[in-house]
Amino acid sequence: MTAAPLMPEVHIDEQVPADRVRAFFEHDRLLAAYALADLDAAEIERARWWLASRGDEPVAAALVVEALPFRPCFATGDAEALASLFREGVREPRLVISTPPAGRLAVESTYRFERVDRMHRMVVDVASFRPRVSHTVTRLEPDQLEDVIDLYGHASRSYFTEERLERELYFGIFAGKTLVSAAGTHVRSKRSGLAAVGNVLTRVSYRDRGMATSVTSAVTTASLEEHRDVVLNVRQDNTPAVAVYERLGYRVHAPFIEGPAVRRSTWDRILGRVR
Repeated sequence: MTAAPLMPEVHIDEQVPADRVRAFFEHDRLLAAYALADLDAAEIERARWWLASRGDEPVAAALVVEALPFRPCFATGDAEALASLFREGVREPRLVISTPPAGRLAVESTYRFERVDRMHRMVVDVASFRPRVSHTVTRLEPDQLEDVIDLYGHASRSYFTEERLERELYFGIFAGKTLVSAAGTHVRSKRSGLAAVGNVLTRVSYRDRGMATSVTSAVTTASLEEHRDVVLNVRQDNTPAVAVYERLGYRVHAPFIEGPAVRRSTWDRILGRVR
């Protein structure tokens, strides 16, 4: 009887050349859209990344954006390698982790999710996009920063800056002098031909008037002038929002999970394996 060959050990490397991590993420560029854009803007967003390999073959990767206080992290790949990557590489005490559903157990070997949202990654391109704008929509410029912060709340001040409004595409609807609805691109990657739409928000008293549809349509139109594909995230149970995006031509590309997570203590990890 011939013994089965041993699998090569998993090796974890931090801050390898960005092109190596980009090539791995490009295996599913639509699911990895945010991470690919963060790689493009690594100096601006202060991103760190890790690559797990067996021999010479990359099998998992993760990226953390350190510039944002909530520390978003995207991770994907082989489950065993992903578990090693979080155990030996990523050491942030708190993260907001996004990963395909198959990666959840690997993440939870080291991090404990405080909440898990089941999400859809949706995508649209020029061929499938159906614009629907029924309001006067304005491109939001850096000198309208205070209007944006007033809409999204004081806590958004650490995220929204004049530089972000200059760099990204944000559109809004005003009622008089008050910004009442807005949407924009979280990140954009010209190298990968991707833009990610988010931050869709309408003041409560102005909802159910189609404003979210108008601002999402406007930012999608502008994004498709520069990128091949536009993606966004939505909770699977947010039926009204999914319906809005589907009317605009977005389709579900893949499910994933997302949520805040804390790094388990050594004893917590040991007890978790014993139970």
